[in-house]
Amino acid sequence: MSLSNSNYLIRDYENIRAILRDIYIYGCFSKDDFVEKLGISSRKYDKEQQRISAYLPENFIQKRRVDKKAVLYCTYHGMEDSRNYLADTYRNKSFTALDIMAFFFVQQLLAETEEMTAGEILEALPSLNDDAVFTKDNLRVKLDELVEKGFITTTKRGRSVKYRLCKDIWEDFSDEELLDIFNYLEFMKNVSPIGMPYFFLQDKLKLYLKSSRDIDSSDYKVFSFKHNHLYNILDNDVLLEILKAKQKKRLLKVTYNNKQKENTIIVGEIIHDSVYGRQYLHCYLLESKRTSVIRIDRIDEASDIGDLDDNEIRIQDGMRNFSDYCWCTSSTESGPSEIVIHFMFDEENEGYIKNRILNEGHGGVLTKIRDGIYEYRLNIGDPDEMIPWIRSFGQRAKVISSGERKTEEKLKDDWKRALEKYDSL
Repeated sequence: MSLSNSNYLIRDYENIRAILRDIYIYGCFSKDDFVEKLGISSRKYDKEQQRISAYLPENFIQKRRVDKKAVLYCTYHGMEDSRNYLADTYRNKSFTALDIMAFFFVQQLLAETEEMTAGEILEALPSLNDDAVFTKDNLRVKLDELVEKGFITTTKRGRSVKYRLCKDIWEDFSDEELLDIFNYLEFMKNVSPIGMPYFFLQDKLKLYLKSSRDIDSSDYKVFSFKHNHLYNILDNDVLLEILKAKQKKRLLKVTYNNKQKENTIIVGEIIHDSVYGRQYLHCYLLESKRTSVIRIDRIDEASDIGDLDDNEIRIQDGMRNFSDYCWCTSSTESGPSEIVIHFMFDEENEGYIKNRILNEGHGGVLTKIRDGIYEYRLNIGDPDEMIPWIRSFGQRAKVISSGERKTEEKLKDDWKRALEKYDSL
């Protein structure tokens, strides 16, 4: 991207966030669908697509014909490439052409001359763009930002302030230690709720290993993830505000559902569905005086509006154990019910079934009744929420009882309706 053309710089990320998320997760929306959903013009949508394409690899987003519509989808080989390309658009959502020039040119000048004053830097900076001209004031701001971010440092020389490059933080590490750090970052960027800092640092370390140590880090890949929800990176800024409000006991104002709803909330728990990747916020809505669960990917903005008072702190404390009896986010007013399931499988050839139940069963008690039959018991707020998981075992799972929810009856009815669709059976 040319510095002389700032048309592709991302200043408003909300539309791009929504477009990328739906292309990545669903892959079934057309241009007209996005125009209607986002409430933007066709021309505005085309501009947003141009911005997206400027930061993503060629052919990452593709089109296919469905009836008369061209729908957008993305191609991604998670087992072959661990890079999160969606994070590239997120990382580039707030800089200007002047930021780019300051970042590269200032460091280049200080690499050639060990120390320089702001005036000396200003005089030496090239003028390549009439729309991005350095002045004494805006250069000072950019220098302060580079100091704050750790790229350069200052030294007092009499009345003058000299700028110099920071010491290479990696130089005292061995190659093996750097690769250990690289793999740690690879793990954390995929399991941490806030993954962007690990993504940034790993990307920088990858470049350093290649340029300074002649090491291709891709040759040392050690992790492979069954569930790698790369699109959660798009919500890291919102999630960070929620986490800060939780830690500091602050009220949040949130807008969500394409800015159609707004509420003042007390943060309860953040729930992550490790299979489907959805993230949820359990919270208390002050205006309606009730608890609610909001999908984090539907929150457009979250802003701090003040401290919790004593009563609001008590409300927050009362929400602590919400997820203790949740399969994911659902609960009932009547409280937890015990669900009993019998799992039937060939222990010799299907031992993985038992391991799966133990790994995915949310702490339920699994007891062997006899060869090939195991009984699973769990106290859960809403047994119906387990239905997709139970169905995934096919004929190997049978719900025996579930209290008042009658989950076993719902499953029977579902199977009957499914069979009715196949007359030949």
